[in-house]
Amino acid sequence: MGKFKANLIYIIKRNIKLKDTLKLMLMIVQFPIVIGVYLILKVKRDVPKEIWLIGEMGIDAKDNGLAFFKYLNAEHPEINSVYYIAGDSAAADKVRKIGKTVQTGSFAHKLAFMSARYVLSTHDGYPIPFKGVNWREYKKVCGWLTPNKKYVFLSHGVNKDDCGASFYYGRTKFDYFVTTIKPEYEEMTRPKYGYPSGNIVRTGLSRYDSLQKNVDIVPKERRILYMPTWRYYLADVSDDEFVQSTYFKRINDFLHNPRLNKLLEDEGVTFYFFPPHHEIQKRIPLFKLDNTNIKTLDTEKVNFAEALLKSSMMITDFSSVIFDFAYLRRRTAYYQFDLKEYRSGQYKEGYFSYERDGFGPIYSDPEKLIEEIQRAINSDFDVEGKYLTRINRTFPNHDSKNCERLYKVLI
Repeated sequence: MGKFKANLIYIIKRNIKLKDTLKLMLMIVQFPIVIGVYLILKVKRDVPKEIWLIGEMGIDAKDNGLAFFKYLNAEHPEINSVYYIAGDSAAADKVRKIGKTVQTGSFAHKLAFMSARYVLSTHDGYPIPFKGVNWREYKKVCGWLTPNKKYVFLSHGVNKDDCGASFYYGRTKFDYFVTTIKPEYEEMTRPKYGYPSGNIVRTGLSRYDSLQKNVDIVPKERRILYMPTWRYYLADVSDDEFVQSTYFKRINDFLHNPRLNKLLEDEGVTFYFFPPHHEIQKRIPLFKLDNTNIKTLDTEKVNFAEALLKSSMMITDFSSVIFDFAYLRRRTAYYQFDLKEYRSGQYKEGYFSYERDGFGPIYSDPEKLIEEIQRAINSDFDVEGKYLTRINRTFPNHDSKNCERLYKVLI
């Protein structure tokens, strides 16, 4: 029964028309709340206006939202920037030391949202303080109340897959969509996405500024990051069902591989299992890594940029976080053990071909991947020539002005 329920939820989530219709109905039901907040703003004179409301998933501060918030508070304190985040967390404490915050979903969040000039986020939905809706639904039902409010999609990575089903303008209504590399910008400005001229901007990811500024300051260590991305079709399964999945079994077998663990011990290399998505982070204990040479990192407790800067190699399957690592000109490899399943259940291939454009070799066999790790160690983690050429082609220019470029677009 549990698996049936999970499959049903997944089908509903992947049925975009059904999901969007339900969200639109939710927004209509909550319209009286929106009107109430709007009227309060009209009579309350002490509520700041022209707010730039910034954040990520409402519980975290580790991505482009945090990077741009830091930039505004350091370089443009005249901008009334406010970060939305859950109140009782280490991440929230960190953000409060930088600038003003509101509790995610609170009345203060609603006031800040309604009075905001810009709403900036790495994800759709989370900055909207009305239950279960995205920017599109707010704009369709309530946009006439605040016609000058703009939504800025900061992105949480380089969009490399075919996102036509979920990121077209008719579905998102984003006023600004941040892109980084030239092929990504060219893809998102194609007619099939339907964005008006000027809505797609190529400013670069805000978090890249920190990487660029610190690449020669933070010492690189003999450490490897393994960062597999999540599988959306596993989000609603139980732990018992999760450990029976191909995804869990292949990752678990790799992490417990005796040859890998002996190699790490013999070579004195630190290996971190560091999945970037919160859905797998919360299931890390299921991998039972205590008696291995594999360490784990919690995305909510570590400095993401520092973790990358200290590492010499990254392994992923399909995560766009590898673009961050390639930006540093560091060694990478792909462990794609379920390519067919991933393409059918998650994202279809887009303009980016791993075989043609990827920043490192691709493996489906864990033993071959372990051999690649040995080669990387033997070469002191140097990047092979053909992959360095691809990296340089993808990132021809490096600077620390991604935040500045975005600010200039908005101001």
